[in-house]
Amino acid sequence: MSKRWNVLIQVIIAVTALSGAIYAACAPANNLLNWYNLDDAFFYYKVAQNVLAGHGFTFDGINFTNGFHPLWMVVCLGVFWFSKFGLILPLRLLVLLSGLFNAGSALLLYHLLRRYLHPYAAIATAFFYALFPSIYSTTTVHGMESVISAFFILLLLSVAADTLAKAGDRIAFGRMLLLGLVAALTVLARLDNVFLVVCIGFFVLLRIKRIPAMLFYDWVALIVAMLLSFILRLGFANVDRGIYPLYPMILLTVTLAPVVYYFAGMYRGFAQRSIFSRILRLGIAAVVSTGLVYGAASLLYRLGLINMLSKSVVLLFGLIAFVFTLCLRLLQPVSTQPVSVPFRAFGTWFRHVWKSVLVEGIGFSIPILILIGGYCLANKYYLGTFTPISGQIKTWWGTLPNTVYSHDASLLDTLGLTSGANFGPWSLITSQIEDLSNFLLRLAHSQLTSNNFLFGLLCVAFFVLAVVLLQAKNRRLGLLFFKTAGPALLLGCLLQVAYYHTIGYAHTRSWYWVPEIITIVLLLAVFFDGLFTWLEQHLDQNWLILLLVTFACVLFMGNMRYVIAFIPPTATQANEDAYLEETYELEWHTEKNTQIGMPGGGMVAYFIQDRAIVNLDGLINSPEYFEAMKSGQATQFLDHLGLDYVFGNEYMIEESDPYASFLKSRVKKLGQLPGVDHFTLYQYVIRE
Repeated sequence: MSKRWNVLIQVIIAVTALSGAIYAACAPANNLLNWYNLDDAFFYYKVAQNVLAGHGFTFDGINFTNGFHPLWMVVCLGVFWFSKFGLILPLRLLVLLSGLFNAGSALLLYHLLRRYLHPYAAIATAFFYALFPSIYSTTTVHGMESVISAFFILLLLSVAADTLAKAGDRIAFGRMLLLGLVAALTVLARLDNVFLVVCIGFFVLLRIKRIPAMLFYDWVALIVAMLLSFILRLGFANVDRGIYPLYPMILLTVTLAPVVYYFAGMYRGFAQRSIFSRILRLGIAAVVSTGLVYGAASLLYRLGLINMLSKSVVLLFGLIAFVFTLCLRLLQPVSTQPVSVPFRAFGTWFRHVWKSVLVEGIGFSIPILILIGGYCLANKYYLGTFTPISGQIKTWWGTLPNTVYSHDASLLDTLGLTSGANFGPWSLITSQIEDLSNFLLRLAHSQLTSNNFLFGLLCVAFFVLAVVLLQAKNRRLGLLFFKTAGPALLLGCLLQVAYYHTIGYAHTRSWYWVPEIITIVLLLAVFFDGLFTWLEQHLDQNWLILLLVTFACVLFMGNMRYVIAFIPPTATQANEDAYLEETYELEWHTEKNTQIGMPGGGMVAYFIQDRAIVNLDGLINSPEYFEAMKSGQATQFLDHLGLDYVFGNEYMIEESDPYASFLKSRVKKLGQLPGVDHFTLYQYVIRE
């Protein structure tokens, strides 16, 4: 491909990625607000307004907060400077900025893939990422931090993949500083990206460019063995989020057992040994690895880091893992490699790499320690907590018995395989699998509208198919996936999912799962590479170009149809200010300079005049308010604040946790106000 065509393609990608945002930014104000259909987005905007007005980082002008991701707040501070010219203007500008970030992400993806994959695969994937509605609605729409998080994740992948591809015995210290700087910005874009940063840094420092197939199969066997041991001991229904330490036990297993297997000689040269030798070594390795897992789990239990320790679960795991690994070794073809002494090989490798890993690790860590450490210390100094209060509150919500913010989790949910569209971590795939499952049920004239067993079976089938394709032709596609840093990203995603399920985090939202979306897109890219490589052998070049153009046009039309559907180009005169109906009603029924408590309240706080909205869920309130809620002193906190009204969903206020416990003795119902949400207004009455 010539340089001229390469530039033209990038221009087309950027323009098409930006087109939906340009259209939305020009829409009537009432329709434009459909872009911002998440109350959480306005948390940023109101805080930014208050900062620019000189009030500091506060949502209500009273309580200082850090319930936001810092890099997106920096962007909002720049955009919402324009709010002094009108409240709608910065919202239009932010739509355009989101579109620019989406275009930038698509171009970063194109550059990353073009270095290693078929050029048509890179083009097709860039268009798919920028325009596919399910991706677009998560990464670009809503005005959340997801759009900047996606940009920096892709920038980090691009720098890491290039660094790893050029890495020899040494990587320049300046290069590691650059990688560390991008990694730090990626974490500041969204703090749970720290899992991705750790994994990507690990892959770069240790020069991991491929994983032995047997190690991968061992990991799968160990994970399945631990999962089966929990199910056999505790039952399907009890292996639930936050109840049992499934993920910590899996993490211990996949970390410790392969190390034991390595030093037991179960990898290089193991297939040359006799069957008796294999069984004996496997037996010893199983006993040692099971003992180490149990010992490590016991330590975590004593430290209070896991909430249960079951000897029977660990014993079952040891037996099942032994059977699985034995079957894998018996199926392993005879190796032509000489038998190596693991301890000697490890010693040689360690002596060779420790200096470079130390020096490069320091270079990688310096920007991270300065930026992330500085951010955490600033939080601690000004607010008394190292991390955003919002994450701590959502973890606390998971402990409440009757809250609208969490739901019962099935085993599939616990494994991150939630089937709903735009909900679970892997919903970009699992939603399609669910559609296939439901189609098969209708085809079989089943009375069921969904079937978890069939859905789970199809998920397993998809996983097996993906592994087979990645392993085909001497692992060609798998190695391409490695060149894009995809496995490091995938490992980071798995750690992120495990973290949220382990701590019982409640109310995860679709924009949490941007790394998982990018991982799926990278996998799709390598499959596109296989497809276009095959088609190139069977079709004329002109037909390939036509196919690619058709694919891009279909995506573009689908994207515009999606945007126009929820942001119509016109608004009737009667609906021009409909987005302000709830705010107008609240202003009409309350006095100026009053304080109104709301769960959420972001959009109302942004548009309401001469009144302060106090966030009652705590996500954008102070650490002191969170401590008051936990200790049962929230009523006293609000009394001291001098709250005048409460406005919100009637069930949430009067029945659900945590609101009912500290509001029921203070609120007097005034009535339901007109508006989309039909919220109820209460007088807050302080009783002596």
